[in-house]
Amino acid sequence: MKPKDERIKWQSSLIIGFGDDLPASCPQINEHTLVICADGGGRWARKWGVDPHIIIGDLDSLTQQEQAYWKGKKIKFLQFSPEKNETDLELAVDYCIGLGITQMKLVGVWGRRIDHSLGNIEILYRLGQENIQAEIRTNDTQLILVGRELNCTLIPNTTISLLPLSPRVTGIHTRGLYYPLIDGTLVKGRTLGISNRVVEPAVQVKTNQGILLAIILSGKSI
Repeated sequence: MKPKDERIKWQSSLIIGFGDDLPASCPQINEHTLVICADGGGRWARKWGVDPHIIIGDLDSLTQQEQAYWKGKKIKFLQFSPEKNETDLELAVDYCIGLGITQMKLVGVWGRRIDHSLGNIEILYRLGQENIQAEIRTNDTQLILVGRELNCTLIPNTTISLLPLSPRVTGIHTRGLYYPLIDGTLVKGRTLGISNRVVEPAVQVKTNQGILLAIILSGKSI
């Protein structure tokens, strides 16, 4: 159990991993955003000029020089054994859940390590089960948990795909897309929701049951 004041302080979190497909700059944060580096994510935070509140992991991908830099800035470290059941990213997610944070942005969690990338989709699935608003951001893609309703403003002709993370997602209603769904169902293992297109700036996706992932390709919000 974390101290009560710490649980109240943070309204959202930004978790920075060590994946190589990440935004060119740090996503928007504020004084109520807890910034956590999952091990080597500390390198990207330093590149962006962002001081994390915590660095967590087994520290196998953060050099001694980089560790010394952050320790010199009095950044908190939570070090774990390399022989553990969780990835460094999952440890960071668990920490946020322990604080009661219900909004999470994950960056540096996609790239050439496809095993980690796919594992991080499983983490999104878990967060969806716990009704946490979460998304992964790469250089040109957003992967957003829909929850029961997603509203966003997108540039027309942006490609958007809808992917069920649970076995079935039912009661899907969309607005602003070229191929509409009205009380639709998406089933895991099928590709019906792949490669739709934005036709109106105001996009809405609603669901009744299940965990749905919206994948927005090169879709800069306006």
